[in-house]
Amino acid sequence: MTNVPALEVLELRKTYATGVEALKGISLSVQTGDFFALLGPNGAGKSTLIGIVSSLVNASSGSVRVFGVDIGTQREAAMRLIGLVPQELNFNLFEKPFEVLVNYAGFYGIARAEAMVRAEEELKRAHLWDKAHTTSRNLSGGMKRRLMIARAMMTRPRLLILDEPTAGVDIEIRRGMWRTLRDVNAAGTTVILTTHYLEEAESLCRNLAIINHGHIIENGPMKTLLAKLDVEAFVLDIDGDLPAVLPIIEGTALTARDARTLDLEMPRAMDLNRVFALLGDAGIRVRSMRTKSNRLEELREIVRILRIWPQTLVPPAITMTLYFLIFGSLIGSRIGPMDGISYMDFIVPGLVMMSIIQNSYGNISSSFFGAKFGHHVEELLVSPMPNWVILTGYVAGAVARGLAVGIIVLCIAMAFTKVRMPHPWIMLSTVLLGATIFSLAGFINAVYARTFDDVTIVPTFILTPLTYLGGVFYSITLLPGWAQALTHANPIFYMVNAFRYGLLGSSDVPLWVAYALMLGFVAVLAAISLYLLRRGIGLRS
Repeated sequence: MTNVPALEVLELRKTYATGVEALKGISLSVQTGDFFALLGPNGAGKSTLIGIVSSLVNASSGSVRVFGVDIGTQREAAMRLIGLVPQELNFNLFEKPFEVLVNYAGFYGIARAEAMVRAEEELKRAHLWDKAHTTSRNLSGGMKRRLMIARAMMTRPRLLILDEPTAGVDIEIRRGMWRTLRDVNAAGTTVILTTHYLEEAESLCRNLAIINHGHIIENGPMKTLLAKLDVEAFVLDIDGDLPAVLPIIEGTALTARDARTLDLEMPRAMDLNRVFALLGDAGIRVRSMRTKSNRLEELREIVRILRIWPQTLVPPAITMTLYFLIFGSLIGSRIGPMDGISYMDFIVPGLVMMSIIQNSYGNISSSFFGAKFGHHVEELLVSPMPNWVILTGYVAGAVARGLAVGIIVLCIAMAFTKVRMPHPWIMLSTVLLGATIFSLAGFINAVYARTFDDVTIVPTFILTPLTYLGGVFYSITLLPGWAQALTHANPIFYMVNAFRYGLLGSSDVPLWVAYALMLGFVAVLAAISLYLLRRGIGLRS
């Protein structure tokens, strides 16, 4: 029986009632005494697999055996071999640690006298004996996690399964738990750990499987898989055009992205200067470089917007349709031309810019504050990702939403009037600068906000009035002198008029003044945002 795997999974499938196929026929074997990592992103299927192994989730098909015992036909016997540490805290916080362990042992039929002896042993091993008679709710986060491990060990399981036990805890707590788990494994218990931290798997485990979208995509010794994963990817900007035939550099993969951009993949251990020298010998001079990973946060934020498009794109489309219908058609027919332009045509640029501004600002302020409120942003703050990459990612997502809504509004406008667009490049540059400005402003608002009410104060009491007083629905020539002077202090007024010039060829302000103002705002707000990130204002204690 010594050769019987601790865990054997064969063609395991799970399809939930919603139709989501979480596991797609995976097979896996974990040897007795191993310290095994199951690695994968959130939603990959790790927790579903653990749920099936621990009998909390019913498999659609396939089989699971624990030390040769089938959990489908011999569930009770199989469960006596397993200790489970779930991801969420699930013990009574009003009980004392000693009581938590003794009561848990009772579920497995362990006599109270024996349970009390084991509870003392496990609490001492978890360095919690001095807290044995303290109410559990008063323990620190790390102590609660260690208590869950101690509880699982009360039944002397041959297989200990931990579902992301260090998710959301700080690095010191994490390392303390690592020491505890090493002791458990050294005592002869097989350990399976699910995690999305590669560092954690590398530090603890001897073997590893990577699961993604319900499939096992890699499975084998840790060192072998790390060698495959230990690859860096760069984007190289080239001075001049690339040659027709790229050089062959052993150990690297070179791909031409375009005539002046090169994709490079190479092992981390390889000397980058040597690669540059060999490229130079082939007549390729590298002007600048960036890592592909720099685009991760940008892509993630854009994907989030696309995933929830009904909430982000449909409401502003409905709102702007009503604006065109009520102000453009019904009221506009009575107002008449504005600066020689039909009133419907006149309000199109303002409504497009209004939608871009509001959505760019709202997207980043709610998104970043939500990440801050839920402590998700801490993953970024403790990572080696540069501050400008974090900022670019969030701003790019907000700009993407603003542009998407702006395009929708422009398409809606075409149903009411014929749009000429004599200066498309001015249109494009104006909306990009405007969306960037208010994305940065929304970021700053989110950094300083302490509650969700703080996020809505600026849009309600500052942004909305500035938008309506920014020349969206009227020409400045209709205002008295003092009101015209006041309007010239409104930055939205310049953005609306620059876009109106690109769309209709008409503007109340010189174009160069509008561009100078917009570029200045981008520079100042970007500098403030980067300063806040660097200092950790509103983000770090």
